[in-house]
Amino acid sequence: MTMQVDLVGGYYDAGDNVKFGFPMAFTTTMLSWSVLEFGGLMKGELQNAREAIRWATDYILKATAHTDTIYVQVCSLESLCILQFYTHCLETP
Repeated sequence: MTMQVDLVGGYYDAGDNVKFGFPMAFTTTMLSWSVLEFGGLMKGELQNAREAIRWATDYILKATAHTDTIYVQVCSLESLCILQFYTHCLETP
């Protein structure tokens, strides 16, 4: 099923051009917690960390904007084919 939803932003999980929502949410949470705990020591990198958090949280808000819907995986058709190939290769015989 193809949905027409603006999911620009966020981060790709690896070089396969797939966005996984829950790992991204966890990573963003850890980065946010680090800024809360150690932001005073980050000096010139604090603004970069804040921008990284904002980029991810804006995406997460878009991915949860529709009632009763969470978009947890976003990929192109080519990436989906790669994922299916990897999943098939990793299955036990």
